[in-house]
Amino acid sequence: MHLELERDRLYVTVDALILTVREGRLYALLSRRKNPPFQGRWALPGRLVGLDEPVEATLDGLLAEMMPEGPRFYEQLYTFSDLNRDPRGRVISIAHLVAVPEAPSGGLTSFEIRLEGDALSLIAPGGGSLPGGELAFDHGGILATGVQRLRGKIDYTDIAFHFLTRPDCFSLGQLQSIFEAVLSCPVDPSNFRRMVKSRYEEPGFIAPLDASTVSPRGRGRPAAMYRVIPKNER
Repeated sequence: MHLELERDRLYVTVDALILTVREGRLYALLSRRKNPPFQGRWALPGRLVGLDEPVEATLDGLLAEMMPEGPRFYEQLYTFSDLNRDPRGRVISIAHLVAVPEAPSGGLTSFEIRLEGDALSLIAPGGGSLPGGELAFDHGGILATGVQRLRGKIDYTDIAFHFLTRPDCFSLGQLQSIFEAVLSCPVDPSNFRRMVKSRYEEPGFIAPLDASTVSPRGRGRPAAMYRVIPKNER
C-alpha cells in the first residue's frame, strides 16, 4: 500500500485472511510491515484496489504472488469501514477468507491461532504469544471475525475440504483433524463419521476409494480412503 494517501480521497483495499491447518492446529499467515504506519507490526497481506480492476482481480493478483501454484479457496468475509481504521486517510477494507491446504512460502509467517471465548491470541513460530489486538490496523478484528465465520460454517458447508492436501485421497481421520483444529475441541469419532456419511457421502459430494487402489500405510488394516467428487461428476 502507498506510504501516503490523499486526505480527500476514498481508498479501497483487499485484505486476505489466509488460514491453513497443519498437524491438527489452525494457522494464520501474516507478513511483517516494512513501512509506516505500524512499521514492524504483523498484518494480513493486502493491496489497494486499482481504479481499473475489480476487487476479485486485485485479490487474485495478491494471492498469485504468494501462492503461484496449488489450489486455494476464498470468499468475501466482511467490509471493514471504521472511519479511523487507517491513520493515513479514509480506507475501506474488503476482507476475504482464504483457505489453503498448506502454507505458501511467499514471505509469509505461520502463527498458530488460539481462541478461548472471545480472547484471540497468536503463537509465533518461536513460541511467543501475540495478542490479536497487537496486529496492525484493525487486522486483529478481521482475524477474529474470520475465525468465527469459519467455525460457524464448517459443519454445514464444504470449506473443510479445502484444507486437505489430497482431496482426491484422504481418510476420515484427516478430515476430523481439520474439524478439531477449527473448532478447538475434540470431536467424537462415531458422531463425526455419521455426520460425514449423511452430509457428504450420501448426497454424492465424497465417495470411498477402492481399497485396491490405495497403497497400504504401515501395519494392520488400512484406513478407508475417500475422494471429493469433482463437480462435473456429481
